[in-house]
Amino acid sequence: MSRRNRILALILASLMLLSAAACSDSGANDETTDSAAAAGENVSAAEETEPEETGPVAELPDKTYDGEEVMFLTSHNNGYDWYSSYEIYAEEMNGQLINDAVFTRNNTIEELLDIKIAQTKLENCHTTAKSSIVAGDKQFDVVMPYMNSTITLAVEGSLLDLKQIPYLDLEKPWWDGRANKDLIINDRLFITTGDIAILDNECTMVMFFNKDMIGQYGLESPYDLVKENKWTIDKVGEMSYSITNDKNGDGKMTTEDDQWGISIASNAPISFYFGAGERVVQADETGTLQIMMGNTRAYDVYDKIANLCFNTEVLSMHTSNKTGFDDVCASFNAGNIMFVTFALVDINGLRDAEFEFGILPYPLYDETQQEYNNLISTGLVSSTSIPNTCDNTELVGVTLEAMAYYSTTTLTPAYYDNALKTRYVRDEESGEMLDIIFATRVYDLGFIFNWGNAGSMITNMFTGKQTEYASNWQKIEKAANKSLQKAMEQFAQIP
Repeated sequence: MSRRNRILALILASLMLLSAAACSDSGANDETTDSAAAAGENVSAAEETEPEETGPVAELPDKTYDGEEVMFLTSHNNGYDWYSSYEIYAEEMNGQLINDAVFTRNNTIEELLDIKIAQTKLENCHTTAKSSIVAGDKQFDVVMPYMNSTITLAVEGSLLDLKQIPYLDLEKPWWDGRANKDLIINDRLFITTGDIAILDNECTMVMFFNKDMIGQYGLESPYDLVKENKWTIDKVGEMSYSITNDKNGDGKMTTEDDQWGISIASNAPISFYFGAGERVVQADETGTLQIMMGNTRAYDVYDKIANLCFNTEVLSMHTSNKTGFDDVCASFNAGNIMFVTFALVDINGLRDAEFEFGILPYPLYDETQQEYNNLISTGLVSSTSIPNTCDNTELVGVTLEAMAYYSTTTLTPAYYDNALKTRYVRDEESGEMLDIIFATRVYDLGFIFNWGNAGSMITNMFTGKQTEYASNWQKIEKAANKSLQKAMEQFAQIP
């Protein structure tokens, strides 16, 4: 048995034990740590068993790298810690699912390749990356600022084309195929994501719903509607309006005292827009990016969105209403809102709910739409990028490929199956909805770049309570197209 296969066998044995410990008692820190230690006691048994390959395998070189360090620059969010990076580095096992999965993965790769995975985690990740690249100090091998910030580094020619990095096989399933398709610029890919990350999952826009209220009012199962392709914007409105009422009978509708069918967050209208199948920009058959917001269907889609979001039966989170995230979470947890429109990470604010709740994709435009679409709020999603100062692209490519590959049996199960499907989500059907949601996520360069304010137009219309889509688009159309053209010229000049 080769050295690599012995290590792979050990990994599989260790992961089986770690997974069993996590599933049996996800909150028992000591038990999880003890189980991980026990995994190390089964080295000899694992070495005698050839691993059975059941899917694609990472094609890594049969060589080692003499203990070389691969330094990642990652993001720390001081305001909202759950938007910080926890998926790249873990100092030691501590009994927490994500941490231990990351530690297990990294320890495996470090031994397999004889490398050292290291991290510098900063709040000013983007500016530090830029300063380092400009200075040419070669301090960081991989930079992972939030996508909307990282894309500016790409425009400046500071990032390498990931399609040209040795051993980085972006066609493999551990890389996000949608990101690799939607984020292509001039046939180059400067940023991507995949199983190596979890913030792309956390920042996917979803809807949560109160299952008890659905049953109480005899409404159709949202799960069945999703499966039957009948979960549409009109259906969301119909169900929501039917249960909104002045609960305390004082003649005034308030967030905390009355009952609402749905609350609309400020980023919900753009999420409905993408959910309905529309885009800010899209590549044509030649790969040229074109702004798509001027088509007739987009006008019709926004009409439906406006009819829902500005309805008096709907709790809209306008700035003028002074209704914030915490207010909506408290009202939902109290059983006063049936649907809420958030990102998946916002499940953290709903854990106090004493009733069963579920997760749903954003709705279709109508029943003829072929596929659900779920926007990723990329402003807080870490990207995987390589600075042009990197002088050992083979080492970095091998490391990233290995980390993404081994994340499929460590990080992804810990996050997806355990943290979501069994710990936070309270029913099996929500797990099925997550499968649909994650398979239909949308990245949009126009939303990320916001050329000529095209990407923010719908959100601005919502906060300004504006319903005239055509006139708003006409105001920015020329500037949006001009900004896009300028950006494409800049990319064309990158060597």
